[in-house]
Amino acid sequence: MKTKSGLYIYGIVGAEPSEPLGLGISGEDLRLIGDGGVRVVAGEMDEAPRPEPATLTAHDAIVRRLADLTPALLPARFGQWLPDEPSVTGWLAAHGPELTEALAQVAGCVQMTLRVYGDSPAKEGPPEPEPAPAGGAGTRYLAERRRKVERERSLPEIAPLREALRPLLRGERIERPAAAGRLRATAYDLIARGAAGDYSRIVTETAPLTGWHVTASGPWPPYAFAPRPVR
Repeated sequence: MKTKSGLYIYGIVGAEPSEPLGLGISGEDLRLIGDGGVRVVAGEMDEAPRPEPATLTAHDAIVRRLADLTPALLPARFGQWLPDEPSVTGWLAAHGPELTEALAQVAGCVQMTLRVYGDSPAKEGPPEPEPAPAGGAGTRYLAERRRKVERERSLPEIAPLREALRPLLRGERIERPAAAGRLRATAYDLIARGAAGDYSRIVTETAPLTGWHVTASGPWPPYAFAPRPVR
């Protein structure tokens, strides 16, 4: 029988799961690694599974099951594999405070994903030019960088919808594609478990007022709120 040689990572938890962890993608027993308030859920494998439809679906199903067993789960992205237990405990030690903070944020929450598509509506018009800041080239550069960061962290295109959703949000992460195209932005919204129905209703009622094509999907485990990949 071939000896297993590594650990495939499914997620990070704080509280003890309410039921046995069950089996992983390859039928391996899942177990907790670490101590204290932050532990990794992992299964022994020779290598990370290939990103095929069946394994991607199985990974997500296992993450969803784990999310039902604990108040807070940081799901691992597909394919995260470490060679041995010391590598896992070393990673936990290096990122303990960051993981503790992230677990507190996602406790009792799920993720909804909002995407904004389309060309600029005719009513939008060109943006109003902002007054040039006083100072030299360095000051102007920093001011422009600040405006860019603020825009990337907000969605002025659909401001009425974001305001309507605001009471439901426990956290948000906004991404804009590097290349111009129909997809203008993606918002990953953290909301309380059980609030997905209200979230979808608000999107349905308010999105048409923005002049953009908006889609919402979920609830998902909070993939976008997990810290950096396990390495």
